[in-house]
Amino acid sequence: MANQAKQQLADAARDQAALSMRLLNRLGQISGDQNLAFSPMSFHAILSLLAAGATGAVHDQIVSFLGPAGADAHTALASHVVAAGQQAPNHVGEHDEEEEQQGSIVRCATGVWVDSSLRIKPVFEAMAASSFDAEARAVSFGSSPEQARADINGWFEGKTGGLWKQLLPEGSVSAATVAVLANALYFRGYWYDPFDATLTEDGDFFVDSGSGAHAVRAPFMVGGSFHEYTCIACHPGFKVLRMPYLGGHNRRGYSMCFYLPDDRDGLPELVRVLSSDPAALLDVPTKLVPTGALRIPKFGVSLRLEASQLLRDLGLDLPFRPAMLALDDSSSEMPMAVSSVIHQCSVHVDEKGTVAAAATDMEICGFAMPPDPEMLVDFVADHPFLFFIREEQDDRGVIVFAGQVVNPLLGN
Repeated sequence: MANQAKQQLADAARDQAALSMRLLNRLGQISGDQNLAFSPMSFHAILSLLAAGATGAVHDQIVSFLGPAGADAHTALASHVVAAGQQAPNHVGEHDEEEEQQGSIVRCATGVWVDSSLRIKPVFEAMAASSFDAEARAVSFGSSPEQARADINGWFEGKTGGLWKQLLPEGSVSAATVAVLANALYFRGYWYDPFDATLTEDGDFFVDSGSGAHAVRAPFMVGGSFHEYTCIACHPGFKVLRMPYLGGHNRRGYSMCFYLPDDRDGLPELVRVLSSDPAALLDVPTKLVPTGALRIPKFGVSLRLEASQLLRDLGLDLPFRPAMLALDDSSSEMPMAVSSVIHQCSVHVDEKGTVAAAATDMEICGFAMPPDPEMLVDFVADHPFLFFIREEQDDRGVIVFAGQVVNPLLGN
């Protein structure tokens, strides 16, 4: 039974890697020559929760969209991430030495709010609680939408130690809202081998934008005595650097993987290659190799978008059409549809490590090869690259955050 559960999670993780690349590919097309960051895990969690509240063709399309591992496997994967967040310490405030010794921190909060005029189906309420640790709460969207919004924001502020004070902006909830599904993730990780801030220096980062190729001066973290050996793999057309974080509170390992194309203008081709073979995201370097020049720019990336059209473009359209969701247990079920999907994310990388946060809120409305060990391997990220923050446990590679850096000066 344990082996079956392990295989189930591994299958869902492969599907999640494929979903990550589909989202990254489409977001890259939308954003153009811009940095971007998002949380595949947050998207995965909210869609898995929506699947639990959908029936018929809507349910089937969401499950198919998530991947062939199936509904049970994807629910198990979402539950796995929730369990990691439940074990995190409550305080995730400003950095201090005690917190640094704790290693990686991951916090996860999921919530369901349904208008008080509806009677929540017990099967959905039980699934939300058992698999997503999401208590279904009744609020008065119809008569007091702004108060409902304040209640939801207050709940998330408490669950995330004050990180999300205004998850739902003013006007995002209306009298037509019948339900809100939301998920928030927070990650703080300190490099296992930190960079020496005194070695950080400005250097050229080569940008290939619509205005032509040019260089910008950006601060680069430079490898020091801790980085004589690092985990680098060389593939045709690109290299992968894996930078592990200190072990976490729950003994789950995390790392950031940098995917650097050989060519300065090679980012689109790299995305194409990884999109055609998402399994490559799970096959990351674990062998230490002698390392020559190591230079990675400091960067901060933020993104906020309304993701409804993004999901539709990728083939998930039925949830946005009026249908019966398994939320209402009354005798006269009303057609419901997802009216908006807001995703926001930020990732900041410096000499000590990484801080990342993401949230996805969904409003539902009613309608009336290895290198030679003797050779030094350089990894100089002086042109656009991809990054992935991944969990490493039991040979799985669940992708928590992902993005691209085309210009490290943007978003800082």
